[in-house]
Amino acid sequence: MKIRKGTLSVLVILTATLLISCGYAKSATESDFPPELPGKDPLQKMIELVVEANPVLQTQRNFIKEIGEVPGPAKGLDIDLGFNIGADYTSDDEGEGSIAPIGKIELTIPLYSSAKKRKIALDNLTLREKLTKAWQDYYNFKNSLISGLLERVDEIIILENELEGQEKLLSLLQYNLEALRKQVEAGVTMPSSLWNMSERLITSEINIANLLGNLNTLKRETAVNLAGDRWQELLKMLDEI
Repeated sequence: MKIRKGTLSVLVILTATLLISCGYAKSATESDFPPELPGKDPLQKMIELVVEANPVLQTQRNFIKEIGEVPGPAKGLDIDLGFNIGADYTSDDEGEGSIAPIGKIELTIPLYSSAKKRKIALDNLTLREKLTKAWQDYYNFKNSLISGLLERVDEIIILENELEGQEKLLSLLQYNLEALRKQVEAGVTMPSSLWNMSERLITSEINIANLLGNLNTLKRETAVNLAGDRWQELLKMLDEI
């Protein structure tokens, strides 16, 4: 499926503006992946694939999950329990003695512990700060990743347009060369004019080959760097631009 390049360029700009401006609007409990657009346009599919498959984002999501699963500090009473054991020796009037084991349990329950409550509050605050920082880092990298993808897509569109222009020029030069050849055969035009036209045709062919090479390299590099193990899926999408 071919995409109209002018329409896709507009989508690139609009999508970049919306995603970057809304990057911090989500909370840690919401779905991270971009909302589906009506009709699932190709650019949105690329963004969803990159966000889901990028290995750095995957690692950061796992890190955030681990932080969220860390148990909070205990809020129970600060109870101090002690146990002492010993022996008691007694003797009667006749001089006979006996030894009996004895034990003692001590239970201390403070009525109020400001130090304990302060420690719990500080631990909770530290955990929230770590989670907030992890989400900020995640969204910063996610937005930069999406911006990078949109920039690459725009570069691909530019190369595609240049390639299309060179292909049209090549077709025109081939037509003119054939017409010029007939004029030379008819004696209307000097044979030297064929060399100039042939040189322009060869230059156009070289330009097309260079553009194709640059285009294929850019697509593959974009897919491998952004989509991780699913780079072939992204490459296929880029080929449909």
